[in-house]
Amino acid sequence: MGYDMMMALLKPEYNLHEEVHDKEQLDFARTARGERVYKSLWNFLRPVFESLPGDTSAEKERVFIKELAPKRADVDFFLRLEKRLYPFLHLKHRTSFTLYDSYRGKGFVLCAGNNQFKFIVSSIQAIRRLQPDLPIQLFHMGDGDLSKERQEYVREMTHNIEVVDITEVLDNDYMRLGGWSIKAYSMLASRFEEVMLVDSDAYFLQDPAMLFDDPGYKATGGLFFYDRTLFTDWHTGPDFLRSMMPIMSTLPTKLRSFRGISQHEQESGVVVINKKTRLNGLLAVCKMNSKWERDLVSYKVFYGDKETFWTGFEMAQEPYAFMRTYGSVVGELRDDPVKEIERLEAALENEDENHPKSEREKQMDQDEIQYHKKRPVLEKEAVCGAQLHLDHFGQPMWWNGGLMRNKNEGVQRILDFKYWMVAGGMSKHRERNVRDKELRRELLWDLGKESMEEVEKDSVEDPEWIFHESCMHGAEVHPLDEEMKKLTESFIEMDRVGKEDEGRIKNGESVDPKEHDWGSM
Repeated sequence: MGYDMMMALLKPEYNLHEEVHDKEQLDFARTARGERVYKSLWNFLRPVFESLPGDTSAEKERVFIKELAPKRADVDFFLRLEKRLYPFLHLKHRTSFTLYDSYRGKGFVLCAGNNQFKFIVSSIQAIRRLQPDLPIQLFHMGDGDLSKERQEYVREMTHNIEVVDITEVLDNDYMRLGGWSIKAYSMLASRFEEVMLVDSDAYFLQDPAMLFDDPGYKATGGLFFYDRTLFTDWHTGPDFLRSMMPIMSTLPTKLRSFRGISQHEQESGVVVINKKTRLNGLLAVCKMNSKWERDLVSYKVFYGDKETFWTGFEMAQEPYAFMRTYGSVVGELRDDPVKEIERLEAALENEDENHPKSEREKQMDQDEIQYHKKRPVLEKEAVCGAQLHLDHFGQPMWWNGGLMRNKNEGVQRILDFKYWMVAGGMSKHRERNVRDKELRRELLWDLGKESMEEVEKDSVEDPEWIFHESCMHGAEVHPLDEEMKKLTESFIEMDRVGKEDEGRIKNGESVDPKEHDWGSM
């Protein structure tokens, strides 16, 4: 690599306290090149770091910086490039190597502020119901984000849980966190070697620790889940990725977004990463979620943080796997709009003279009739509710979106969890987008196919989403098994208790979560 190229990679795009307004100031192509060079240097210098004298990683780091860097151009360049790409690392650590050495074991990471607290109580208790042993870390952005009263409640609500202010682990002067961006950084800041990120409104139907044994995760060190198939003929994302990464793996061209089938690719409600093998991929994800990168580019091109995980892995040329099926659905059967219209019209015609409706109530019925008239009439049954994700064996694993029929529309009706329907696409063949040859051979043997080309040509009609109703139709309806139904009922009860406690905290009461018998709910 020539001197001019090295200097170009080290050139900062903005200063620490600079306000950036023009996206053209951000050169993602140069960032991707820098991340790939950094990864090569990291892999080359890591054994050098390990061989240095010192009983602790911090002692080795001191020798690496004070003694090696002045003598070796590669070490000096590596440290300068790290500072340019990932300055948020250097609050407690002088290099990524000491952070890397701090990771131990497996665990769950969740993020919440005061606004998410009403979801997080039942979500954490749901994890504990299915996985009583693995530790949990809940990240926030300071007392102004998650109040001290709520922090204390979480610490006391279950065992083996920590509440962590991320700004005491990573440098928020560089991250300038807000909203979704905390998720990737929390994975990086967590003490776990193998970390599972779980959204505050995600719920599991099986032991979540099973995902650490998923074949795709074991083969690659990065496991992602597909989003729903929505909004065709979208070119913004693929064009952006081609512009910054002329050289990508073979995986993106197989994804729905690159084939014009869907604007959405990844659902980031659950993400599993082995930081001992894929740290550089996660660092690239974090870079895409930095203040100006996300505000001016990443979150403009994509919807929030979702696609930054697999695109970050692509930027750093790290392998990853997607779980087999596209975003599916769990919930209740869709009602028939024709029958609903008939019911409402009959109610208006046969009004009870002893209990007449007000003009406002009659208008509400008329509005509902007009709503149902706009709804499509389907030939087949549809399932409506939350976005469901399956496991390696094609069974319900977890869902995202909370417990309400629609948490964002002010509708306070609890979803009736009785049925599920699986989405299609290439995933109906149980295909994984993964480079691991042994896994591919296993897949082909299972399908009776000779090549991946045969898999891709084998077409089956996909079910479709009715987006504004959160319903899917066009595939087989499966009843949720009784044990899973009981789980959803217990989660609903946990949610009710958690929201009651949230109300008491808001009123200034001191609330002890140990007063509840969570295990019997």
